[in-house]
Parts: sequence; C-alpha cells; structure tokens
Amino acid sequence: MAECKPEKKEHEETARVEHCRACKSTRMKNNIFFPHGGGDVKIYVQCADCGEYVARYIISGYTSERRYESCLHSLRFDCHASGARTMRKINAFAEKFEREYQHVLDLIREAEDQRDIEQIIEDDYDES
Repeated sequence: MAECKPEKKEHEETARVEHCRACKSTRMKNNIFFPHGGGDVKIYVQCADCGEYVARYIISGYTSERRYESCLHSLRFDCHASGARTMRKINAFAEKFEREYQHVLDLIREAEDQRDIEQIIEDDYDES
C-alpha cells in the first residue's frame, strides 16, 4: 500500500535537527575545509558520538556568535559608507539574524520536520 503523504504548501517553512543515521545522535562535530587558493569552504559533519560521516555543506556565508564581527567582515568592501549608515546595517543584520534564528528554533520546537534532510530538499526545493 502506498504511503500517504500530507499535502504541503509549496516551499512551506520547515526545520529539522541534524541526526546521525547510524546512531541517531544529534551531537555533531563540524570539520571545516578551506581549500588552498580559494574555492568553496566546505563543512564535513561528523557524529560526535559514533564518528560516522553525516553530511557535507558548502558555505555561502558565515555568521558566528560574534554577529557584529561577522557583519563587519561582510561589509569590509563597503568603504564609502558613513559611520551611521554602517551602524544601521550592522544593527539590522544582527536583528534579522536573531529573529531568523529564534524562528528556526520555534519551528523545531513546535513541529520538527521528521523527513530526512534529502527528502525535504527533494520535496520542497529541487526544481529539476
């Protein structure tokens, strides 16, 4: 009998905690690869409990717990901006980041998506 999937709105927001497929742990270790001469920075996720490979991600942007420093780094080429304009950009960046981060945590707390990450991407984002 075919499994019945609930209807989802196109690109409905969802969130999921990364799980190790081998041991189901959510404790992960990020191994970050910086290729010589540039190129995409890649994160190889490894289970902190059993050591299994979990996933690989390519970074398009990075924000650390030091949001202001991360924002300043992204603005480093915007050297013609006034100090006040730069501070507005930094504050807006930090506020947007905090709202989005809290929203993701709320989504997970309220109704974490139980599909595999590959399935979420295939169902909701694969345009091919």
